[in-house]
Amino acid sequence: MGAAIVAIPVAAVAILGAEAVLAGRGVDLTETDPYDLDGVVGDDKPGRAERMVWLGDSTVAGVGASEPDAALPRSYAAGLDHPVDLTVLAVSGARVADVVDEQLPRFPEGEVDTVLISIGANDAVHLTRAGDFGRRYEQVLDALPEGADVVMLGVPDIGSVPRFAQPLRFLAGVRGGTIDAVIDDLAGARGHTYVDIAGRTGPAFRRDPGTFFAADDYHPSDAGYVLWSQAITADLLGSG
Repeated sequence: MGAAIVAIPVAAVAILGAEAVLAGRGVDLTETDPYDLDGVVGDDKPGRAERMVWLGDSTVAGVGASEPDAALPRSYAAGLDHPVDLTVLAVSGARVADVVDEQLPRFPEGEVDTVLISIGANDAVHLTRAGDFGRRYEQVLDALPEGADVVMLGVPDIGSVPRFAQPLRFLAGVRGGTIDAVIDDLAGARGHTYVDIAGRTGPAFRRDPGTFFAADDYHPSDAGYVLWSQAITADLLGSG
């Protein structure tokens, strides 16, 4: 009986390893030079420019977007009714430890109005333990400037990713949900805004992957990032 129980996770690891290799053979959009997303968006709008900093992974760095203005930080900023002075520190492939070790040291000095964080998907697929993820994420939150509004994006619906075959897709989705729950709990405990990316956008990604996924069948497309921008706005407004 014990041997059979041990054999189940061993077989699962073998399957995941094989499917991860297959997934790695698809289009790689991370090979192109990263976008420069910093600067003022909406400088023709009235009011003071909101100073906004983004931390995170490829979904913040703009992988999958056709141009800088279609990337999530600039897409979201463009939808606001005032100018936004953007600083984007995100790096493709980043995990929460990379935010702590590599992005926070580059955090701009001076007053910051809003910090948005999108991290966790890479931790989910690379099997970062939930407890370790939570402790590292707390380090991120502890380092942010007092007075800044903090918006914490949840893990996207990894179970919708066409690039992953089954059962990798299902298991990745489960792992994503585990890490997402840590983010949700931390946001609640700290009084920060949690954005339910998976809940708000996952159904659309599953219904129409050809529209909402980019050419690599992994990252969001321009249309996918618009959905993410709308999800952020909806949760900030507290709509249902």
